[in-house]
Amino acid sequence: MVNMLKSYIGSSIGKKQIVAITGIALVLFLVAHLAGNLLIYSGPEAYNGYSEKLHHLGAILWVLRIGLLASFILHFAFTALLVIQNKKARSQGYERPLHKKTRSFAAKIMPLSGAILFFYIISHLFDFTFTEVTPANSFVNGEDLGLYGLVVNTLTIPGRALWYIIAMCAVGMHLTHAIQSLFQTMGTNHAVYTPFIKKLSVFLGLLVAVAFASIPVYLFLSNSAGCCFN
Repeated sequence: MVNMLKSYIGSSIGKKQIVAITGIALVLFLVAHLAGNLLIYSGPEAYNGYSEKLHHLGAILWVLRIGLLASFILHFAFTALLVIQNKKARSQGYERPLHKKTRSFAAKIMPLSGAILFFYIISHLFDFTFTEVTPANSFVNGEDLGLYGLVVNTLTIPGRALWYIIAMCAVGMHLTHAIQSLFQTMGTNHAVYTPFIKKLSVFLGLLVAVAFASIPVYLFLSNSAGCCFN
């Protein structure tokens, strides 16, 4: 059993399937996280209420966090292993890179978008997860808005807002390529379905990126206009 597991993990298809499965887990989290973040448009009460409900999950929330962390580590590690494996194979077996002209832009910058996301997740954790909500960081226009206020005060800083938008663009491109890779790993290659999947992946990646990126833009414009966010 152990030898079979080692053989599976050591194989290219095994690594790709692990990347695909962990990728699905991360996409599900991404969708849930986006749904919660969009409550920012409903105001402090709705957004803070959502956050409180999550914290009331107690041990379940920690199980989800650990599962998410494990998925992220496995996804990152096995993706890196695949990149190293592919580079070794190409340098030994081919004089020039394969599919240079047919690879999508999202695929070409996958290492860059992945690196951006890696560093963004670290900064995001320090900005919101590891930072305690206090009157010093949650007051907006003289009113304590709790976590909502912390988000407003953080994402209305131009540099932070720009970093967030860049990271969300990376999320969109990473998601686009991930969807295409998932179906490719599953062996889906059809004259009709494959072009449709590619178009759908671009649409979904763009939709997620725009939805996330709209939040700091909305907060920045609202704050500039003197809105009180209530």
